[in-house]
Amino acid sequence: MRQFSKLLTATCLLLGSATCMASPRVDLERLYNNPADASRSRDNSEHLLYAYGEIYFDDRDDLLDKALEVKEEGEDLEARSRGFLLIPGDERELVAALEALDGTTTSLRSRGALMLATAKDSPWHYQVGSELRGTARFYYDEDDENRLRFAGVTGVFGGPDLESYMNVSAVLQNHVGLNYHFRVPSLPNTEFGVLAKIQVISLMERRIDYDDYEQNQVFDWDTDINSHLQLNADLGLRHQIGHVGLQLLAKDLYTEDMSGSSGSVYKQRNRLLAGFDYRRSWGQLVVMADLVPRASFVEVPDRRDVTVSSSLRLSRRFELILGYNYVEHRYERDTGNAGLRYTLGRSLRAELSMTAAGKRELGGHFSLQLPL
Repeated sequence: MRQFSKLLTATCLLLGSATCMASPRVDLERLYNNPADASRSRDNSEHLLYAYGEIYFDDRDDLLDKALEVKEEGEDLEARSRGFLLIPGDERELVAALEALDGTTTSLRSRGALMLATAKDSPWHYQVGSELRGTARFYYDEDDENRLRFAGVTGVFGGPDLESYMNVSAVLQNHVGLNYHFRVPSLPNTEFGVLAKIQVISLMERRIDYDDYEQNQVFDWDTDINSHLQLNADLGLRHQIGHVGLQLLAKDLYTEDMSGSSGSVYKQRNRLLAGFDYRRSWGQLVVMADLVPRASFVEVPDRRDVTVSSSLRLSRRFELILGYNYVEHRYERDTGNAGLRYTLGRSLRAELSMTAAGKRELGGHFSLQLPL
């Protein structure tokens, strides 16, 4: 029997058969998403490192480039007014461009994490994580039309001072945490997890006047930042029923009200997520939904996500990954993603995926898990 097992293993490695595909593979990504999802999170015989990065940029209004073009057009108008070359009516194109920019937005969001699992039979994991949500919105001042109309006169004294502006807000959460997962003997099919973390929440709120606009100032983190340090924790649960796992996750159990640099208040919320997973040797399906939306902050709106992610084993080493994200958000639209995952042995994994919703709405994510 032992010789037959060795022969079967060797055959699997050479041919990549279905039997080989069925062998369990460790996946720290599961533990990153839910501190209780640890049944196949690691191999106790080796150190494992998991790295994750994600970014998504929504600039379908083309705000950043158009705002720069409008500013340059205004500077040209000002130069002509100083040389008394301005003809009444020349300002109409600039007024129309400013009106068209009113209410346009651009959004940026990103996530990143590092997780370390040590080579011993321990329920502890170490984690560093970061998450950013940022939005910029343009506001047109209707009185700027009159200011531009008289640019030929005011230009003698330095040009019209326009009051249109861009408002920028962002929430950045960084944390260092310790993940502890465990089971209760009376509930053998249920896993529990706790992520205790030191968390820094940084709030950006910035007004960029039309006359001072520069693209590199929009999401610049050198100024207009208020940071708040707190101790916090996430709780997770996963219950196995056959091939289906039921998941429940409570994030940021401690909440407080925080002020930005201009005095706006960010009302931190507890986040509650629920979902299920279906995992087989040929692939998996995971659905997770926000039961409580993420809190807003000035221009950064509330958001609630329902995420569907799946993978399909193409061969012993490659998997096709597909996903869809339904979002309740004032500006963003639903997105889809597709990519590939490469696996070598039980521990080495690399994944790359692209995310898109429409023109000028693009992002992606990558992850890497490797033995140390």
